[in-house]
Amino acid sequence: MNIPCLVPTCVNTIVDDAQVCAGCASRLTSALRSVHDGPEGPGLASDLEVSLSRRHRTGPGNMGRRSTEAPLPYDARSAEALAVLRNTLTTWCRLLHEEIGGRLPEDTPSAMAAWLSRFTDWLRRSDFGAECVDEIIAAVEQAERAIDLPEKRVLAGLCPGCGLPCYARHDASRARCGSCETELSVREGRERLFRTAEGHLLTAAEAARALGLLGHEVTAAAIRGLARRGRLHPGGTGSAGRPLYTLGDVLEACLDSEDVA
Repeated sequence: MNIPCLVPTCVNTIVDDAQVCAGCASRLTSALRSVHDGPEGPGLASDLEVSLSRRHRTGPGNMGRRSTEAPLPYDARSAEALAVLRNTLTTWCRLLHEEIGGRLPEDTPSAMAAWLSRFTDWLRRSDFGAECVDEIIAAVEQAERAIDLPEKRVLAGLCPGCGLPCYARHDASRARCGSCETELSVREGRERLFRTAEGHLLTAAEAARALGLLGHEVTAAAIRGLARRGRLHPGGTGSAGRPLYTLGDVLEACLDSEDVA
């Protein structure tokens, strides 16, 4: 009997005895390979280091005009993405090492990603494999956004006409459904969506992704930090004993904290 893949963002089914579908395992392998340096050139971690030092520009230029703002000594967006990526890889290397033993890799994102990529098939069958896939892919996607700076689009809500998700620019007040052309208010759409989902139990990575779609920028690492400082309390426990939080509690803690942007 086919069972659903346990990765929160996946809708595929699994035909063997694993916890994670082959497609998500392949996505994890590709994400990890994109991080570490290889024969084809520097990986994502090295690109972040370059972006941090501002040795190259990202995003649109200013057509030769001088900026009225003093330049930052480093790229804050890349700094946060690199920290999240490093912390995520460190967490999963240590957790996997506790299960399989052996020798830990060097404490660099490139080395840790290369080491983890050797065990994607093992992770497919692990009780915490789905969370590993979800967190690592989320961290890699954040790193890619920090470098590429694409136009940010957030979830505006579900279309009142056809029920499909609608997306809008982060600063837009209204959105238009790409399927049936129905317009909706971004604020009202998000509020309805949040009321539906606020009691759901999520991992820190899942909550960060959900809040990001709703227009609130917060990382999984920041959510875990709020929990360590007693500002957020778990509402349950997931696989491998990892804490779960209600989406409403996470949002309230983030909005009340001066430490989370």
